[in-house]
Amino acid sequence: MKTITKNLVLFSLVLIILTILLRYALSFSLQNQHFNSVWLIAVLYGLIVFVFGWIFGKRDNESLPLYDIGFRFHVATYFICNVIAELWYLLELQSDYEKIKVVHLTVLFWGIGLFIHFIFYLNTRKNVIKGLKKSEIFE
Repeated sequence: MKTITKNLVLFSLVLIILTILLRYALSFSLQNQHFNSVWLIAVLYGLIVFVFGWIFGKRDNESLPLYDIGFRFHVATYFICNVIAELWYLLELQSDYEKIKVVHLTVLFWGIGLFIHFIFYLNTRKNVIKGLKKSEIFE
């Protein structure tokens, strides 16, 4: 297995565990009407996922000459988080205070952000030749 695949797979496994824990903590807090803790849990989750993405992305950057600006990790995060959120509702694990509309709006707006990231990714790839920056070829 290539290093790039190992890093992404390991990140994805960590993310699956963290996301299931997030969904459980959010549903538990909401069901018990601990509404203020929901914000703390969500922010803490976001920071932890960002740090893990940064760490695994940096590992890829050090071991492989890729200039993907973290796009693969963003796609993996988008897919995993949203699939788990949808499954949470399909399995009826949500609290009485959670609405599926919030999940669908998250998919929509996060998808818009992912599309913008995709545009930056394509722009970055245009400036790279076989994994090397054009400016590095003649140095």
